[in-house]
Order: sequence, then structure tokens, then C-alpha cells
Amino acid sequence: MDRSEAGSPGNRLARESATMNWAAALYDLVTPLDYDWNAQQHMREQFLRFGYVKLPGFISAAALQLIKNELDELARLSRRRDFIMPGYATPRSLSVLSGSMIKAHSPFLYSLYHHYALRRCVENIVGRTVYSCTHPEEYMVANFLHHQDDTHGWHLDDPPYALVIFAEIPGENDGGALEVVANWTDLCRRKNRKPDQAIDDLISWAEENGLVDRHYHQAGDAYLLRADVNLHRVSPLVHAGSRRAVVNLAFQCTAVAHYGATANLLYSAESDHVRRP
Repeated sequence: MDRSEAGSPGNRLARESATMNWAAALYDLVTPLDYDWNAQQHMREQFLRFGYVKLPGFISAAALQLIKNELDELARLSRRRDFIMPGYATPRSLSVLSGSMIKAHSPFLYSLYHHYALRRCVENIVGRTVYSCTHPEEYMVANFLHHQDDTHGWHLDDPPYALVIFAEIPGENDGGALEVVANWTDLCRRKNRKPDQAIDDLISWAEENGLVDRHYHQAGDAYLLRADVNLHRVSPLVHAGSRRAVVNLAFQCTAVAHYGATANLLYSAESDHVRRP
């Protein structure tokens, strides 16, 4: 396209229309998130007790379609990961897009992270002020499981709060479920174990003793997880052709926080584990 075509009224109108569409969808997405007092109290109690609360139908059908379209485009920029995470010794087999890439390529999702209404929704559930995640790659990520046996293996997050919004999700028997061992750090303390070191045997023990909770979701749902103390993973996809795509918004409980190396290993462009999908 030459300069005259790029600057033509038709092209300017198309760009303005696209901007208006995502801006309007962003408004529609975040404005209905003021739950009534009773619902807030119930969600807060669930979150404090289990470290997890499901938010069914968190986004409208129109907003879901916009997010799905956005992630379909962003998936082309994702980086493939297939490795065992040091320490946890659990697998990472998925495609990822980091916060810096989202900031550069998706003004819609970047604006969503910083929108006051969504932040207020999180704060109403957790019952306290939350702060933006200060890690440039982990504050907001997109994760894609598109191949049989893809999984985001057992781990804890550095940021305490994870709000995960589903754009695509497999069927209930196709894998891709959220699995959680609640109060993992307390369990490890009682067992005199490190919560992020060679954990396979303790996970097996938790499974045998009914401590692994499985949560199923639909596209358009979301969940809020206390992700720094509750061990969690995405179970492997069972069938070829199954797809799971989410956007994960991370928040801190303090203005300043320390971050380990796992986020850089998974999301940084300089990671040794980078491979194009």
C-alpha cells in the first residue's frame, strides 16, 4: 500500500472504526463487573477458604469474540516451549506470549489490564488493595495449548493473584482442566518440604489423599486464584485438535515484590527454551 492509500479517508475510517470497536467492547466488558453485596461476600468467603473462585460468564459474548479474535492474531507471535522447569521438575509444553509482546501488539488487552473496573472487581473479591505486577513479562500473559499432551505443569506463581479469562477451552473429557492443591505451601511446611523443589512424590501423595481439586470452565468464564500458595497446573490435552487459550492477568498484594527466574524461563524472548510454534 502506498502512502496515499494508507492516508485515504476509507482507510482512516477503517482504523478509527476498529479502534472504536475494541474501545466499546472494553467498556462493555468491564462495566457489568459490580456484583451485588451478597455475591461479593460469597465470592470473598470462597476465595479466602479455598484460594480459588470461579467467575462463570465473566465476559459477554461480544467481548468473548473480540478477545478470541485478538488471541487468534497474537498466537501467530507466540513462542513454543517444551521443557522441564528447573526446581519443580514439571513439564512446560505450550505456546506463550509475554506481557511485553502484548503491550506492543494489543492495545485492547493492555488497556484491559489497567482498567479501573476490572481492578475493582478483583479487589472486591480479595478484600484488599491490589497492585500492578511489576514484572514486565508476567504482568499479563497469553497461554496456548493447541497440541495433544500440551500442559502447563505444576507450579506456583510469583504474583499472588491470577485472574484468568478463557477464550477457548476443550470439552470436559479432553483435558485442559485447572487442577489445584489448595494451601500447598502449608502442606509443604508440615511435611518439611520445599514447595518448589522435586515435588512429584508429594503431588502423588496429595492425589491419593483427595487433595487435588479439578475445576472445569467454559469459554467466557474466568477464575481468580491465590496463585502463590496454591499449587496448580493445566492438565494435559487428551486429543489432537483440542484447543485451550487464556489470558492471565497478574496482580501483587504489595507495591514492591521479588520475582524468581521461572517467569523469564517461560516468557522471555531470550530464554534458552524458545521455539517458534
